[in-house]
Parts: sequence; C-alpha cells; structure tokens
Amino acid sequence: MRISIFSAVLAGAAFSLALVGETRAQVQPPKTISVFQSDDRVLVMLTIGDHPPMPAVFDTGTNGNVIDIGVAERLGLENKGGSRSIDGSTGKPVPGFETFIANASLGGTPIQDARATAMAFSHPNEVAIIGPNSFPGQYVLMDLGRSRLTLLAPEAAPDAGEGFPYLGEGGAALPSLNIELEGRTIAAILDTGNTSDFLLPLSLAKGLPLEAEPVIIGHATSAAGVQDVYEARLTEDIRVAGVVIHRPKVRFIEGGRPNIGMPVLRQMKLMFDPVERRTWVVEAPAAR
Repeated sequence: MRISIFSAVLAGAAFSLALVGETRAQVQPPKTISVFQSDDRVLVMLTIGDHPPMPAVFDTGTNGNVIDIGVAERLGLENKGGSRSIDGSTGKPVPGFETFIANASLGGTPIQDARATAMAFSHPNEVAIIGPNSFPGQYVLMDLGRSRLTLLAPEAAPDAGEGFPYLGEGGAALPSLNIELEGRTIAAILDTGNTSDFLLPLSLAKGLPLEAEPVIIGHATSAAGVQDVYEARLTEDIRVAGVVIHRPKVRFIEGGRPNIGMPVLRQMKLMFDPVERRTWVVEAPAAR
C-alpha cells in the first residue's frame, strides 16, 4: 500500500472526526419505547418495512420472535420451511413455518433482523410476539410501572451490581431471578407473557409448603398444545429481589421451567443485557 504525507494527514483528520462522533454518540439520550398494558398483556407497536404498525406482545419469556401466519403471508414474508421452534411449556414442536423479519422496529426503534416462526394465533388483537433479545449491544431497561422500555448503551447504564445470569443454555437462555422461600431458592424465568404471579412445574409441588394438594383450575394454551393448570396456596411468603408476596397462590403445569409472571414483574424496574445474558433489579418497591 502506498502512503503519502497527504493521506496520513487525512487519516489523522478522519481519526479526529471519529473521536468527535464517538463523544457525540455517548451523550445522545437513551431511546424509549412505549408499551401498552392490559390486565394480561404487555404490547408494543411493531412495524415491518413500510407496512402500518401492528400490535405485538413484548414477551420476556421467549428467546425468539413469532408472527401470525396470515400476517406473514400477507406481508410477503418468505416461507423457509417447517418450523424448528419448540414450545417451552409442552416440549413439542411449534406448528408453522420458519421465516425472517427484517427492517423492523418497535415503537419506531429498530430491532435486530432475525428469524421468526409463523404460526396461527388465537388472539385477534395481537399479531406477533417479540422477545427481549432483539437489541444486541444495548441494555434494555423495562419499567412496566411507567409503561416503557429504555435502551441504554452499556457505559450509560446504571450501576446495579453483579446481576443474575440468564436461565438456560446459549440462545435459549432467558432473563431470570430467584424465587426465595424459607430454606429454598428456585431459579425462575421472567415472563411478561404469564398472567399469574408464579407458574412452576408440577414436579416441584411436593417439595413446597402448600395448604393443600394442587387442584385443577383450568387449561393453558401454548404454541403447541393445551394442558391442565393446577393451583395451590403457599403457607409461607415468597421473596423475589426485595419484593415480598404474602402466602401467594401458585400455579403449576406438567412441563416448562419455573416462571415469574407479569403481576410480580410490574413491581420492579429491571434491566437486561442480551449479550452477556444478565438481569439486574434496578429498583424494587416495598413489600405488599
């Protein structure tokens, strides 16, 4: 490569400009995404390409993205063959096809281009599910009390200690915290798609201090099937990162992993690092 004094001067100028650009990038305000909440849903507005915005569930309990099969076909998303996704609750394959979502944004903020599963939805008011790992390289601050997600550069994130490791292996790992009872700790996934305080595998019921045997209260429908839901009340309190829930009712299903649901998560301000796979509790209120 031929290097002249003139080109070296230009390189130095470019280097100076790059430093200025980095300084400006550091002082840019965080990006905020509004979320819309009902009793059982946390929704964000998803835009794909130049199509109109659509309601999507922001689900911290999934490591992939899902889109309604009819919407995928209407938007012309490519069918890349049968679905390879597995339902975390039943362990069964998710019916549908593999596709890819590109040039998409949540609330006007771009998300990572990523594969998705196109499948039939049973909820007419939502057409997609978006997971928490859609913003690599940025910390995601979830504040459901103020109905917002805030994206932060790692160097701009609040200092909240060491953090909790995600639960699961590799790309299947998801944000988690510990469920603490007297003398027992259970690592559990944080799941804004779950409407109960706690959802546990039925196999754990025998080791918990319950008032009575769990009884069937209904059925849970997930991506790949329907299964019975059991419920029983604890005789002890549960603590999750400073939040105390007094003798709660706990729900159980045959499969899946321990799960902390939306009613508990609404009481905390949480931060996720999708690259290093860590969860922090930035703020938790007093016990209820």
